[in-house]
Amino acid sequence: MITSKILVVDDEETICRSVKKILSRKGYTVDSALNVESAIKKMSITNFDLVITDLMMPKTNGMELLQIVRDHYPELEVIMITGYASIESAVKATKLGASNYLPKPFTPDELTEVTEKALTNRKNKNRIEERENHQSHPQTDDKVSDIIDVDMPFSEAEVMAATSKEYVEALTHSDMPLAKKVADKAYCHTGKRDCRKVVLDGSECAGECPIEKKEKACAKSTPRIITHTAEFIDADLPFSISEVERYTSTDYINCLDRSDMPRAALYGRNTFSKHSVLVVDDEPIVCHSIRRILSKQSCNVEEAFDVDYALQKMKLNKYDLIILDLKMPKQSGLEILDSIKKNYPDVPVVMITGFASIETAIEATKAGAFNFVPKPFTPAELSKVAEEALAA
Repeated sequence: MITSKILVVDDEETICRSVKKILSRKGYTVDSALNVESAIKKMSITNFDLVITDLMMPKTNGMELLQIVRDHYPELEVIMITGYASIESAVKATKLGASNYLPKPFTPDELTEVTEKALTNRKNKNRIEERENHQSHPQTDDKVSDIIDVDMPFSEAEVMAATSKEYVEALTHSDMPLAKKVADKAYCHTGKRDCRKVVLDGSECAGECPIEKKEKACAKSTPRIITHTAEFIDADLPFSISEVERYTSTDYINCLDRSDMPRAALYGRNTFSKHSVLVVDDEPIVCHSIRRILSKQSCNVEEAFDVDYALQKMKLNKYDLIILDLKMPKQSGLEILDSIKKNYPDVPVVMITGFASIETAIEATKAGAFNFVPKPFTPAELSKVAEEALAA
């Protein structure tokens, strides 16, 4: 029986021995390294299935090792262990691709559980890759490749010998082989277009193209109305832009919809804003605070205190960033996050919560959250996270 190979990387030898003892009893082959340099050497020699690495180590730390693994051994699963657990490092490790994040001290059962999950995840990835490779590079048999189709088990060479090459190429793959038209149109250099007449006559027209001649005659007989509307808002809004602006404002003009009914959908919005942000939180005071903080970063911030209203706003408007509370009435923040990622995958989502934990931070990050910020947060903390999300 082939057992999974695991590499434990920790500068504390007692930790390496303990992890090796626990996992060896489960039938795993376990090796260890006391630093990243030694770990890299071992990985270059042995094909491991899982790396369990400490976060805080001299010289090169676990986060840097995780990056090295992702760059050079992307098939490897990595579990981060640390005695200095924090939401920030948990989110960072998860975003870099860590399969799990386990705070010290941990029990043998906790270690075994995350190890089994990581190895199962690796097996599932391998199955998916094998399936995709098989679909993109299907094995072909020379004897089978000459068959026209599953429903037409005839050799192309035999049918071609009895008919012609053109007939075989024109066959449709169906239960009833029908000869398709080999050519419906051909390019005519006289009219500079595809023309069926070339196929029927076997030659191009001499002189002017009759189709082009007909089009020109039709264009001359159709009256053209030319109206100078550069100053008009729209064809359906025949009002002078400068005149309307004089009675309203530039902001009003910029927010007009191009429709039969002029509607200032975004009136009052800062037209100089670089980014549009939606804050979804059932606490108005939190929304107002975030709006004041991000408005100083050239962000136009809109608020939604209700899930349904937030989803409706997302359908009507385009946002560059969504800040979402974890605990919301009707639906949880993670459920809303899942909906956002399915419908708006390119929009970064920052989760905020007053009930922060490493487990929820990891769960949110794996679900697609750009970052996870515990409440209460400082203006500087929120500004930094928003800036990183908008720059991504």
